[in-house]
Amino acid sequence: MFDGMRKKAAGADCEDRISELPDALLHHVLSLLPVDEAVQTSVLARRWRQLWKGMPALRLVGPRTRFPSAEDFDRFVNRLIAARGDSPLASCEIVAYLTRDDYAGEPDEPEPNVQFQSWIQYALACRVRELKVVGDLVGSETELVVPLISQHLTSLDVHSVFLDKDFVDFSSCPVLEELKMLECGFWVQNVSFPSLKRMCLVECNFSEGYRVRISAPSVVSLRLDDCRGKTPLLESMPLLETASIDLSYGCKDQCRGCGGDESCEGCHGYPVGSYQSVLLNSLSNAVNLELKDQPKVYIYERDLESCPIFGRLKTLLLDMWCRTVDMHALVRILQHTPILEKLTLQLRSDENFLNAGRGERKHVRIAQSFVCAHLKEVNIECEEKLRVKDKVRQIVKILNRGGIRTEQISFKKIPRPEGCYRFQVVSPRAFDDNWSGSGGD
Repeated sequence: MFDGMRKKAAGADCEDRISELPDALLHHVLSLLPVDEAVQTSVLARRWRQLWKGMPALRLVGPRTRFPSAEDFDRFVNRLIAARGDSPLASCEIVAYLTRDDYAGEPDEPEPNVQFQSWIQYALACRVRELKVVGDLVGSETELVVPLISQHLTSLDVHSVFLDKDFVDFSSCPVLEELKMLECGFWVQNVSFPSLKRMCLVECNFSEGYRVRISAPSVVSLRLDDCRGKTPLLESMPLLETASIDLSYGCKDQCRGCGGDESCEGCHGYPVGSYQSVLLNSLSNAVNLELKDQPKVYIYERDLESCPIFGRLKTLLLDMWCRTVDMHALVRILQHTPILEKLTLQLRSDENFLNAGRGERKHVRIAQSFVCAHLKEVNIECEEKLRVKDKVRQIVKILNRGGIRTEQISFKKIPRPEGCYRFQVVSPRAFDDNWSGSGGD
């Protein structure tokens, strides 16, 4: 690509229109390239010789096949840093890589290039606003040892690194507002994000021996998805507006059939000290909330024993919730959502749910009641071919007793995880006919 551009630029009768573009636009284009490819543009014409130095973004993505060895790439980047100086950076991406010259003969414990941590420090010294760090080394995590101290960092995107201290405090990044962490390890006791507004933790690893405490008092948006180990304990989030919590995979907070007895190995560690709940108390200020789990996870059920009032909640989605014991939990949470406007229930395959005894219906009807005066819309979504006719009827009766008319309830069939993605909306009037093919027991 660059050879063709150079030939055009060198031609006496050829007009170089690209070089006539403003610096800001060319800097943006160069920022999309790996750093070594961006530097190569300096040979195109006199106009391009120093242009790369003004790039607002650097992508240090490793040597791959473009350098004879990792050491050559290290030397190149270090020379680039020396030539570039400390000009401000809008964004920077840094990817760890192995230091071996070839990939023959795997080492017992692969190590990242020694420059990885120093390049992070360089980005911070350049007042970088958005930083992405990828530490994956053949499926392992890379320790993040560089202290993150910055008065300018607003966004941090981290993949496959781990934190390994008793207490990690991000107060040295006072304007950090957005954090994304994918497949990271939290081998810490406590972690604090004082200024964070948006936090996304996906497929992260937490200890199975203790519960990590997360303090993020300024968070507005939260996503906790498919994290392994013990569910982290969330401290107060008074500004929270939207939260999505999925405990479906890897969560170790599972009851082994004891019914919540504290002597159970799976239930050990709940509650935690003086805290009344692990999640729900801190989520009680949310306006939009999604709660997902798997059959044996007990966190939501136990948290509901001291259920707070969700005084701002308007939209609620419960996935895999309405199993046997969760019929009571459904009523309990509806008792604590006074201004709820939209409710979505997603019913998935679960042996406990399908085999739930009919004798519980009377108990739910007599012992518990609720009124949802603001609830305008209820969506019940069930997997295709799932035999849930009686269970759906039970849910509808519970909702009817809370003042929700059948006309307000819509039914939708959703695909099984391994199936196709066809959606079929079912009108309330056609409920009996539609579900009769699925079986009633």
